Amino acid sequence: MLLLLRQFLQECNAPPYPSVLHAEDSAYSFVLTERGMEKFIGCGLESAIVFASQMTIPNLDFDIDLGVTRIKLILSDINFANFNVEEVQVDVPDDNPMSGAALNANVELKLNWKFQQSSYPYINDQGTGQILLKGANLRVVVDILCDFIECPGHLKVDVHRASLDFEALQIILSGGSSWIYQSLIDLVINAVQDSICDIISKVLVNGMTDLMNQMLQSNGYYEEYAKYPDIIKDDRFAGDVVNKRGFMVVQLAGYIYKFDNLSDQFINSTLLPKKTFNRFNEEIQFELTRAGFNNFLYIFHKYHNVFSKPDSFEVISTPTIEFYNVQAVMNLQISKNGVQHDLQLVGLPQLRTDIIHNKTGSSTHNVTQIFFKFQTYTSDLQNDENEVVLEWVNAQIQHANYQIANTPFMDMNLMKFVFDPAQDVLRLVGSNPETCGKI
Repeated sequence: MLLLLRQFLQECNAPPYPSVLHAEDSAYSFVLTERGMEKFIGCGLESAIVFASQMTIPNLDFDIDLGVTRIKLILSDINFANFNVEEVQVDVPDDNPMSGAALNANVELKLNWKFQQSSYPYINDQGTGQILLKGANLRVVVDILCDFIECPGHLKVDVHRASLDFEALQIILSGGSSWIYQSLIDLVINAVQDSICDIISKVLVNGMTDLMNQMLQSNGYYEEYAKYPDIIKDDRFAGDVVNKRGFMVVQLAGYIYKFDNLSDQFINSTLLPKKTFNRFNEEIQFELTRAGFNNFLYIFHKYHNVFSKPDSFEVISTPTIEFYNVQAVMNLQISKNGVQHDLQLVGLPQLRTDIIHNKTGSSTHNVTQIFFKFQTYTSDLQNDENEVVLEWVNAQIQHANYQIANTPFMDMNLMKFVFDPAQDVLRLVGSNPETCGKI
């Protein structure tokens, strides 16, 4: 069994969950408006440049016919030195692939050059150089597809080049007798520009595709809890990404499991609300269902009994949470000295972002942990006994909480909580920072 589990994880990069989830099964989701998408893709493009700079760019070979002889020009060791984009545009049409454009970009590539004469006296020369592309416009089409058959819940991103145009292309040679060959470059610039543009766009598109797929799959589509590594949160995608005019919706599982007992699935579709998206104008919106919060209370109570304090009191039934307009209410039933007590705690949501290492140690990413800071609402305990319960529950729920994997470039501390009891969700809304954060 262990061998089969390892094989599944290796092939599909996710545990063998008990069911394939679809959109109606999603316990949490996030929405990006068009402005949010522009920032996200812009930051993705910036990161793709860094990513692409580490990729191998193939050499360019050109034969130049001078009439009396032929010369081969070789451009090698090509790498990105600079890439500045003035504007990013995103179009999110209904139920169609998204398109994006990096407009009025200035690109600088560094390289080594070498000239080889193909006939006597077989002159060779070499040096360094630059390729400068000014006023470039790169347009791409992005397909985001969810797999429901081979690896259910996995998302694949394909970035396709649509076009690349520019105002000016310049190749500058230095070293050797570069002043001689520079005039030859100027003569054949039209012949080499298609190859150069093709390389630039191909490397950028491949870089963006590899980067986005690596980010999506680096955590295996599940999150472990740092203090309780046997508890995981299911981060599979529940349905295709939904494009609506002006915004995009990504729906995820959001279920909590005991890793070695995945058949114990708390949430079902009857516990989940009908979803309404884009109710706010902020660039980013997370929608966290009440069922998701009750799921983590169920798992942590059942398998770790974290809310019971040894030698003080015992939680005798699974705690539950309800959402109201401005706060959450936890229902807590405890036994103390053989006497049952029913408590209601009221609280406001808090968040904390930690850096998590994946199981192989090959990557790190930010995880935002959402919990509540509770106060007593109703209780038949004495004040000092209430304080003991309250202090213990508040301490435990900081580790046994609902956590979400941040998508890159987001600063969760800039966001705010909004209760929506009519939809039975807690929303986390805000905007991306103007400056791109690290991946």
